[in-house]
Amino acid sequence: MDEDEIKGTAKDIGGKIKDGIGGLTGDESLQAEGKTDQLAGKAQKLYGSAKDAVSDAAESAKEAVGHAAGAASEAFSQPKSHYQPTGNSYVDESMLGRCTTMVKEQPILALLGTALAGYATAYLLHRRSRR
Repeated sequence: MDEDEIKGTAKDIGGKIKDGIGGLTGDESLQAEGKTDQLAGKAQKLYGSAKDAVSDAAESAKEAVGHAAGAASEAFSQPKSHYQPTGNSYVDESMLGRCTTMVKEQPILALLGTALAGYATAYLLHRRSRR
């Protein structure tokens, strides 16, 4: 639980007390102040909850990236046969290694090649027929 959640809850409870006392004594300004404190407390509690949720999501993402990096490191560190099954096809490990090396050494060229392939695919799929 976040510190803002605790403070917001306390402010909300304090506002309810002020509102109740103002209602009993007929003091409308104390009652209005109590309602204002309740609203501010609820907003602060909501802010704390949101902060807590974002923090939890960031921690989960950090753990997921750590697990993925560890799995990738383990996968590339183990010796493999020349061909590896991947679903319904086989991948030539030497070709995969050459592609990986090329992408690491020439990232701009790899990016341009990927963009060109994507553009060509989109053009072929979405071109208008000429009559």
